Amino acid sequence: MVDLALNYNKGPLILNVVSRQEKVSKKYLEQIVRRLMSAHLVKSVRGPKGGYYLTKSPEKIKVLDIINAIEGPLILIDCLKNPNQCSLVKSCVTRAYWQEVQNNLKKTFANKTLKSLAERKLRT
Repeated sequence: MVDLALNYNKGPLILNVVSRQEKVSKKYLEQIVRRLMSAHLVKSVRGPKGGYYLTKSPEKIKVLDIINAIEGPLILIDCLKNPNQCSLVKSCVTRAYWQEVQNNLKKTFANKTLKSLAERKLRT
């Protein structure tokens, strides 16, 4: 996504280029791109000048959107998703702590944009 952000408004980017630059297998990138396309964050164009591009500008894409698209909802422990699976949920002293950590993590990712990640890459 960072490579797509850096290439925003410059035309589609082919996965072979991203694979070489990021030293990640093309097959793995294809799996990720399918999930990003399902989440409507990325689109593809076929043909000799084809490739992948962002559906919106990098400053409008939250890091949390990317995480949700690739990994699914951010759930740190199972009982936060399904409290009924644990009989100790009402007396658990750590559940509230985990809920707070999860909420803070989500808030952090929701406040960061793809643009901020791309800018970080440019500084390195």
